[in-house]
Amino acid sequence: MFHKFLRFTVILAMLIGSVSAQQVKSRLEIKDGWYYIDDQKVFVNALGYEIGARPGQHPYSFREPEPVRMKQDLDVIKQAGFNAIRTWSELYEEELKVVQKSGLKIIFGLWVEPNFDFSDPEAVAEEIEDVKKVLAYSKNYDCIITYLVMNEPMPQHIQKVGALATVDLWTKLRDLIHKEHPSIPVTITGNSAITEFVDMNIFDVYAYNAYDYDGFNYTLGYANAARILPEMNAQGKPLIMTEFGMSVSREGGGRYGGNTMAQQMEILPKYYRNLLDAGAVGACPFYYADGWWKGGEPAIHNDTPEEWFGYWGYSDINDTVGYPRPVWHVVKQYNMALVTSPKNQMFYSNEIPLEMFLQDNVASIRIIYHDRIVYSKKEITSNHLLDNLSFTDKEITDRELIFEFYDQKGALLKLESIIVLTGEKEVEWPTISLSTDMKDLNENKEIKIKLNLKNGDVFTLGNEVRYLFSHHIGWTHGELRQWAIDPDKKEQTFQDGYSIPDESPLLGLYVGVDIRYGKFIKTIYDHQFVYRGNWADPIRLK
Repeated sequence: MFHKFLRFTVILAMLIGSVSAQQVKSRLEIKDGWYYIDDQKVFVNALGYEIGARPGQHPYSFREPEPVRMKQDLDVIKQAGFNAIRTWSELYEEELKVVQKSGLKIIFGLWVEPNFDFSDPEAVAEEIEDVKKVLAYSKNYDCIITYLVMNEPMPQHIQKVGALATVDLWTKLRDLIHKEHPSIPVTITGNSAITEFVDMNIFDVYAYNAYDYDGFNYTLGYANAARILPEMNAQGKPLIMTEFGMSVSREGGGRYGGNTMAQQMEILPKYYRNLLDAGAVGACPFYYADGWWKGGEPAIHNDTPEEWFGYWGYSDINDTVGYPRPVWHVVKQYNMALVTSPKNQMFYSNEIPLEMFLQDNVASIRIIYHDRIVYSKKEITSNHLLDNLSFTDKEITDRELIFEFYDQKGALLKLESIIVLTGEKEVEWPTISLSTDMKDLNENKEIKIKLNLKNGDVFTLGNEVRYLFSHHIGWTHGELRQWAIDPDKKEQTFQDGYSIPDESPLLGLYVGVDIRYGKFIKTIYDHQFVYRGNWADPIRLK
């Protein structure tokens, strides 16, 4: 929950001593769905970071600037291979100076309360004035590469205050920032489970928080649940996943809390790999250090899952520095080399494009297939590698490619496995389709759906089809169901019904099933939205 105290302290800091504008030294460009900084293609690896969230603190109440503490944090973050941080609300100018000096970039949160009345002109004017006061100094810093103006607005709230009013607010904020800080992208932080229906082309960037215990991650799998977001928006803008992670609280379940540190350590690289497979050009793991404030008692480390997502933990109320958890060391190693191509679940026509974003200490690369070196690159001097890997097989082949990264002395820095499908000709994929005759949720209390699955002679089907009725009520993900299928049957159909909650503003209908060819596994999927009336017309995907 945001409080106006931070706005007051930001304004106070400006009155006490504002710093003159700095000369912009780097140039940001969005091109072909990617970030380019000074003409260099960049994968934005931005760690979620909140200053003022240590034991006994609350980041959204009155606090003093902490530039010294921030410098120490940013040094550690930079050493772990991150090139940026992501915040939820604005920093003091003297803290923003520290970011600028560190060499890190920042996805800069401008906290606009997601629950206020967007249709109230006075409330909107107040929020815009607050944003103007921050822009008065933030526009002078070229470390800012994106503005996030709102975090996870809820569908029922948008319905209540009006989709047109919501779009109007977002448009005003976007245009204001474009005017004050030209060429810097603007977006909100959506959530893949609740705002996937929103047309994000209002903004410059597609940005979503995504957790695999929410929504349609169940049916599509984590990678496809992210991949479908830019597919639905369809304008090729950059995709940044602005939150993902795992809580290690003692309480909780279903991956939302109740996880061990070993589980956290094991899953984070998998999340990264899935988001790279989805085509994300930026990733913001959640997050640097535990937020004791989230349970409402900043001096106590409560067992709520929200307080235990950190990669650094604190031993007690007097610990201001923290200690790295196992996940920190694993993510640091993973950051050595981010492979954006090839991708899992993809078919390549024997010519596999290679793209990797590398840390300075990566000096050589090898790719192994069937215990044989099929690619080798030495004396690497660039942080961005583009190349190709060719095969000549005419038949469809599943390939587990092992990527090895070494330093100058030949020490192994990182290993990664990526499984692709190759062949001379494009394959014919099985299909899964979802349909309903319902056009409006007001038509009936129950919706009927039909699922149709078709398979050819190439792939093996799994034993079940997963499907979801996502009702978009608060944070509950809706109803998950399964359809047991005959893997040997070439075509099969299934029908089902679902009682629609009266308060549901829309239904997201999702279906997915796994297919296999050797080691290669892919989830095929389909989806459809059905709205209640026309309330969402100004804001929904067309």
